[in-house]
Amino acid sequence: MRISRRLLAAPLLLLPLAAAAQVDVSSGTPGILERLKGLEERLAKVEGAPAKTSLSAFNPALGLALDLAYTHGPSDKSNFRFRAAELNIEAPIDPFLKGWAIVTGSNDNSTPVTLEEAALQTTSLPWNLTVTGGRLFAAFGRLAHFHDHELPVTDRPRSLDTVIGGETRADGLEVSYLFPTDTYINATVGLYDKMGAENDRADVTKSRSLYEFTYLGRLSLYKDIGDDHSVELGADSAWTPKRFVDDRAGLGVNTRKNTWRTLNGVDLTYRYQPAAGGMYHGLVWGTEVMQNDERRFDSNDLPTDRVRSYSGFSYVQLKLGRRWRPGVLVDLSEDLDQARKLTKTFSGFLSCDVSEFQRLRLVYSHQLDNVPGSRGADIVSLQWTGVLGRHVHGFRDR
Repeated sequence: MRISRRLLAAPLLLLPLAAAAQVDVSSGTPGILERLKGLEERLAKVEGAPAKTSLSAFNPALGLALDLAYTHGPSDKSNFRFRAAELNIEAPIDPFLKGWAIVTGSNDNSTPVTLEEAALQTTSLPWNLTVTGGRLFAAFGRLAHFHDHELPVTDRPRSLDTVIGGETRADGLEVSYLFPTDTYINATVGLYDKMGAENDRADVTKSRSLYEFTYLGRLSLYKDIGDDHSVELGADSAWTPKRFVDDRAGLGVNTRKNTWRTLNGVDLTYRYQPAAGGMYHGLVWGTEVMQNDERRFDSNDLPTDRVRSYSGFSYVQLKLGRRWRPGVLVDLSEDLDQARKLTKTFSGFLSCDVSEFQRLRLVYSHQLDNVPGSRGADIVSLQWTGVLGRHVHGFRDR
């Protein structure tokens, strides 16, 4: 009896909803179906409207890397070095362009604050082209355009300091082309006022002929060899057609003849990273060889002989779990004025990635040259690096 009553009551309960679904013609009041349709239209308008954002939503990403070191060098002399506080600013500008700037403060009394990078880079050009312009690190070699705290050792290899003059900082323009192939092949050409943060061959504050600029060509290739191995190859050449030297000695000698300079290099990087071991195990082997060919000048800026010198380095770094990175590095560097003068540096290092934002590194180096009577030098350094916020390059394993 109760079940039959419920069955009879159900249609009676649905009658008001069915009546409300129809339009009341006499009053003009819409029913439920019309109300649902109106809600759908309002919802579509809300979804299509631009999202409300806060005033800080378009602020660039910021990061700060602090790099400190203690060094105990020859003659039992030690020094605490505040190497750098590197502020990184990066953001997309529009759908076609991004920009970044890196400002560095250090204990260098001559230039305590330096603008290391400030560049614009296209993001959507046709034909696989990318254009980068401004103050940038020229794409020469591999480690040469790494910032100091991203190197596998505390101090930049002597070979890079000798032939380049520190990092490959340059003011100019680069154009890169990515080949549409299964293998990664990238070609880069560049035009710069000069290359090298500490390169004093040209005065960048003065206007000069395009013959006195530096031109770069680089071709790089990356290839996976199975699941566990990869190889990266690079070849490049930087060419300065002429160098104008003022007559500081007052001898009436101003020269542009036979002053061209070429800096050629090849680099190889091999990586072993077992697929089963994750990103915290493996091995990296990197090697670079460079040849510098230029006419040299004495202390009075008078031309001397043309000298062809060679330099390079090779290092191996192991990845033993999430934290530990031991390795060795060998660097050979010939003097730019006397190619027969060779300096050798042998280094062993141990890095500890305390976290992705903090790293400790211990380095021992033995340095000697082939000058008769010279003694080798032993150098021990302890480096402490920390990153605040988002840093554009972070701790590189590449």
